Amino acid sequence: MYRTNSRILFVSVLLAWAKAFTLNNSSSTFRKNAITSHTTSTKWTRSNLKQSKSELNMSIDKDESILKGEVANEVQALLAKAKAIRESLPEEKKPEVGEMQVDGAATSVADEIDDAVGYRLYIDIGREDGTWMDPKWGASGKRIETSIDVSFLLPQSDINMDDTSLAGENIVSQMVKDNLSGKSSAVRILNTLTGARLRGGFDQMNCNGGGYRIDAGNGRRSSSSTARFFIEVDGTEGEKSNGDIFIPKGRLYFSLPCFGNSLRQLSTREGIITVRQMGWHTGWRREESRIIGVFRAVSIGQAKKRDSY
Repeated sequence: MYRTNSRILFVSVLLAWAKAFTLNNSSSTFRKNAITSHTTSTKWTRSNLKQSKSELNMSIDKDESILKGEVANEVQALLAKAKAIRESLPEEKKPEVGEMQVDGAATSVADEIDDAVGYRLYIDIGREDGTWMDPKWGASGKRIETSIDVSFLLPQSDINMDDTSLAGENIVSQMVKDNLSGKSSAVRILNTLTGARLRGGFDQMNCNGGGYRIDAGNGRRSSSSTARFFIEVDGTEGEKSNGDIFIPKGRLYFSLPCFGNSLRQLSTREGIITVRQMGWHTGWRREESRIIGVFRAVSIGQAKKRDSY
């Protein structure tokens, strides 16, 4: 009886061990299969990603090629239009403005073909901040707007001819001497082509010419110089005044930047207008400059296109 039970116990233990060994082998096989499946899946995914990336690059290259082709076609079309427009424009026979030489500067007059430069001055007379005019002058805030057509005579291009643009001593002596340390051009003649238009052309102020010079910059063509000129006017005192605002009789002085020492390139910005009157603002009684307004200069050709006169 005892032996029989021992045999049964032994067989049971043997069977349990065999079952455990079988389960262990099955688990190992399952793990190996799972790892193999994951590795295969990963390789397949990477392969698909590489293929997708390659297809995407090919698509981008194709789109870029199409876009470059469209841009090239559009550029060619625009160039063709620009050429057609350029060929349709009339040939310019001569420029409206010329160039003058400043003494000692690098600017040349060898290419000068005009004997004068024309501008329309749009003038706005009224009290300005910082002016030394009489406190009653323009105190109401009223202003006088007018325009004057002027012509600056230019140096002769032919050195064998007399330079008829040079001003006489009576004009030279009226220029303001405020460029004592710098270089300036010779003083030349300014002609007034019209009187000053007042009240929209219903009235007029007589103008009697004047003179001009250019105060040079540093000698470079791109540097800024200053054009200074004056115009003799009859003024608007009396019937032509506008309340407490009027243009004094005598000389109106103008200054405006220009570039390359050339009247070709007068600045489009506002310049100032002054008169010379006796006063004490500088510390002793002397003739001093007093601001009475501002102005802009526009070439005659452009002004006539914009205005009705």
